[in-house]
Amino acid sequence: MEFNGFYNFGGGGTETVVGVANENLPSHTENVCANEKMLFTGQWANLSRQLIHITFHSFGSAQAFHKHDLRAYEAIQVYNVPIASVAIHVPAGETIGIHGMGTMWSAQDEDEYAIMGAKSGLFEHLPNSPNFNTDSYTRVTQAAAATVDLVVSAVDDDFAAYKITVSPVGAQVVDLFWTNAANGNVQFIGNLNFAGAGTFVYDFPDSLMRNPNRQGGKLRMTTSTAASTVVDVVGHIVTEGQ
Repeated sequence: MEFNGFYNFGGGGTETVVGVANENLPSHTENVCANEKMLFTGQWANLSRQLIHITFHSFGSAQAFHKHDLRAYEAIQVYNVPIASVAIHVPAGETIGIHGMGTMWSAQDEDEYAIMGAKSGLFEHLPNSPNFNTDSYTRVTQAAAATVDLVVSAVDDDFAAYKITVSPVGAQVVDLFWTNAANGNVQFIGNLNFAGAGTFVYDFPDSLMRNPNRQGGKLRMTTSTAASTVVDVVGHIVTEGQ
């Protein structure tokens, strides 16, 4: 075997990548190895709270052989794989950090190549539970006794709440709860009974509180009086891959 050198993503190891308008196109592409007998061992890590994708290109019939999602702070580890180039896909309008490093070795004959190839592989590394971004902000003002939607998830998304602030101007009883898309399978978060004007804050800092109904579910509220009530919800719309 022959050692061919070190690899540092973007030349520095840790670099920022800016998403392009078309998320199907790579935001950043760079060459890794020079020939198909050169095997790469290393890692790429997502240093953001955004869901991004990474595509590996090899040689010959395996030229574009793997597109992989990288969740918040997740890394993909590669062992003895002939990688020609790597492409990073970042959501439009986002700027995220990527760390990449590795070593390159080339086989001197077919026997060496077979031995190194037998030890090849791709592995995910996610040391902590998903640490979601707090990029969803919703304010609802209700001035009647009613049941209203606070956050409605799309068919392929669910919602994770980080902070819910409830502020009525007068006596009010507020029920906060999760439902599915059809307003069924009610899962209560809590009941707030205000004797007068006031504010109460729910905090869910540990990876956020997710809707147990998952995709298409709702965060809803019921008020008992006409006292104007402002609810601020901070959280994250969670895609299926997160």
